[in-house]
Amino acid sequence: MCDICMMKYQAWQKNPSRFRAMTGINIATFERLLPCFESAHDEYLSEYDLSGKYRKGLRRYTMYSNASLADRAERLVFILSYYKLNSVQESHADLFDITRCQCHELIHGLSKSLRMALRMAGCMPVQTDRELQEILSAIDRKEEKVLLHDDTEREISRPMCEDLQQDSYSGKKKKHTVKNALIISSVCLILYVGPAYAGRIHDKTLADTCCHIPSGFSLWQDAGYQGYWPEGVRIYQPVKKPGGRELTKEQKFFNRDIAVGRVRVEYAIGNTRRYRIVKDECRLRKNLFVNHVFHTCAALHNFRITHNPFNYKFKLT
Repeated sequence: MCDICMMKYQAWQKNPSRFRAMTGINIATFERLLPCFESAHDEYLSEYDLSGKYRKGLRRYTMYSNASLADRAERLVFILSYYKLNSVQESHADLFDITRCQCHELIHGLSKSLRMALRMAGCMPVQTDRELQEILSAIDRKEEKVLLHDDTEREISRPMCEDLQQDSYSGKKKKHTVKNALIISSVCLILYVGPAYAGRIHDKTLADTCCHIPSGFSLWQDAGYQGYWPEGVRIYQPVKKPGGRELTKEQKFFNRDIAVGRVRVEYAIGNTRRYRIVKDECRLRKNLFVNHVFHTCAALHNFRITHNPFNYKFKLT
């Protein structure tokens, strides 16, 4: 079984475009991530088994030859391809020639190992306002005191509870969703991913609830945040079209400049949503998987651009 599984990984390595299509990252990025994953994988499985149960005695983890996907690189390919493809577990199990039960255990166990690896690499966005304040307080250069924020909605399965159905139904998406607030730096790094709220919540309410932007920063936002103006923060926001009138030529030029600056927040969200598990409906509910999966994909985005940064001609001030 192991030889068959390794053939899958080796076959993807021989075709760089297929490797990127199946895992969401290129081979060079994968090789940089692999040492962190191997360390996190062994550390996690020395304390817990794949099902998440605590081991009675702490011991050094040993990979046995008869284990499911008995290779750490193959396991990293497995979990990345699951995030990228968002296939049903029966199909993903067949792709790697394992049983559906083994696939289920590997998805949940390796997801935790992947989060640990990305945390070791320093790419995990923070999730609390206190952690965000610590990051922002360490920024002293004026050109780095530029932030962009937005939110993103993700489709979820229809909740069983009628009250939850009403709260999570998004009139904008016409689906049941959860919504996360994001704060992004001027170089397109995702600094903060807020907790998952029901999709019905308004953008401004979400911004007021999740975190606080300290004075001295510049904040770029879209027209959905009308009225959000933290004290001491310079706001860059497009002019909203007045009812029954047209925007002036100067206002249109101003809105275009705002859009050119704000597009990098769309790049960040779009690069995160290359993983189908956050673009399409997430079917997993165990272990609060829906709440963690976007955070993990945002960290994968950070890991990619840390080694391959974007170059912008338009400078944010």
